[in-house]
Amino acid sequence: MTAQITAKTLAKAFKDSQKMRGGKPSVGEREARPSPYDVSDNRIAGLQLRVKPTSVRWSMRTRLHGDQRRYDLGPAVAGNEDLNGLTIDGARSRAARIAEMARHGQNPAVFLAALATGVSIETRMRADSQRAKPSWSWEKAKHEFLTEVRRTNRLDTHRDYRGKLQPVELARFEGRLVSDITRNEMAAAIFAVHSRGAEAMSEGMVRVIKRFWNWLSEAVRQDETSVADGIMLKLEAPPRTRVEIGEEAFDPDDEHGDTPPEIEIGRALAIARLGCLPERIGLGIQLLIGTAQRRRAVTGANRWRFRNYTEAINEVAWYVPPFFRKSGTKRGRRSHLVPCIGFAASAQEHLDRLADFDNSEGWLFPAGKTNKSERPHAEAGLFNDYLTAMPGVSFSPHGARYAFASYGERDLGFKPSEGKLILDHLEGTEPNDVTGLFYSSDPGIERKRRMMKDWTDWCDEWSAKAIAQDRALLDRDLMTIEIRRSRYKAKASEARNSSIE
Repeated sequence: MTAQITAKTLAKAFKDSQKMRGGKPSVGEREARPSPYDVSDNRIAGLQLRVKPTSVRWSMRTRLHGDQRRYDLGPAVAGNEDLNGLTIDGARSRAARIAEMARHGQNPAVFLAALATGVSIETRMRADSQRAKPSWSWEKAKHEFLTEVRRTNRLDTHRDYRGKLQPVELARFEGRLVSDITRNEMAAAIFAVHSRGAEAMSEGMVRVIKRFWNWLSEAVRQDETSVADGIMLKLEAPPRTRVEIGEEAFDPDDEHGDTPPEIEIGRALAIARLGCLPERIGLGIQLLIGTAQRRRAVTGANRWRFRNYTEAINEVAWYVPPFFRKSGTKRGRRSHLVPCIGFAASAQEHLDRLADFDNSEGWLFPAGKTNKSERPHAEAGLFNDYLTAMPGVSFSPHGARYAFASYGERDLGFKPSEGKLILDHLEGTEPNDVTGLFYSSDPGIERKRRMMKDWTDWCDEWSAKAIAQDRALLDRDLMTIEIRRSRYKAKASEARNSSIE
């Protein structure tokens, strides 16, 4: 109950406490014996008089660092002097002090302990600060953090974070407690990485370390790590070294950015169709080029995410799940619709038939037998080395997306940034909300279908031009030998580098 605690309230509390601890009551007294209770003071929020059989004591409830805490203030006494306990005024004064300390993030337990031992609060706080606090070693903290990153993020994110925490410059923290590592010490390590020329690496390390320290200071584990909030908040990498125009040799290829030449798109498509690659690889590269989707979306494609509609013959609607968007599930639960047209639709159809002959659970690119992870489909880098091994092809899987955006505007009439309809996954609808009529008549979907039809036609034209320029693209045996030689040469080089290291 809540009331203004007065001398009368206190006197009643003492009597009730005495009744509670009295002998065995008679039958007539059983109903009258009170039970333990609390009285909340309406003058000081959180102050309570706790009446129990063993005592009548003051307590204070308040919040510290967002958590509700209760502090015992001591026994209650009647009168006007705080002898052997606290009077009403004394309890209110002490409760107000505790509330003030909690508001400023100071631990009232130190203040109460100082009062109980007779030691000054300054001496008590100094001793408390010198006492060893629980924490994690650098090695344990890094292991726990990366384990959580692996649980909650994609494998690529885990790989990125792990790499950013591996530079030799961070070895200075081995054996240290994370609670003792200062921002200035971390800044010195970042500066050392920057000084050896790895400027982009140093910037990435700052990003990961800030996230690392924020995680260590979260309430759920702060009592174990003793890492305070905001330690690395102002951590920054040194500015990048200025480069004047003209200081570096001119490279004409730089003017094109990451967009591969048109002829390379044509060559890659011609080789993928030739049959000189493993069947799934060739079909996968066709699907990758024909849909301009990220490599992770293609290698993680499942047959149940593709829909056929009688209103759109020779087309397949691909509903890319939110997991494969760049921002993952942060963009909601809606799927991203990508029309598969021409050779992209044909490749998907063949891949779907292949899924009938193995226990792939519908994955168009099931994980291999040597896969050690829990991932049921192939890794994102499945197509990288095959593209690199193709004669006359030097772009990565992401190059098809750059080509779609660049040549789409230049050659296919795409409006500025219109390629985002296919590339950026900014819209989507769930498969069960889409009917064939909607797919074939909705203006937004119709524009997508036209864009993908123009894109696949453009790719077919450049494939024909590549073959006309180099008839070797029709020689299956020759291309098989060239690709195999290139792949084995790359693997041998990797093996030599590994043995040297």
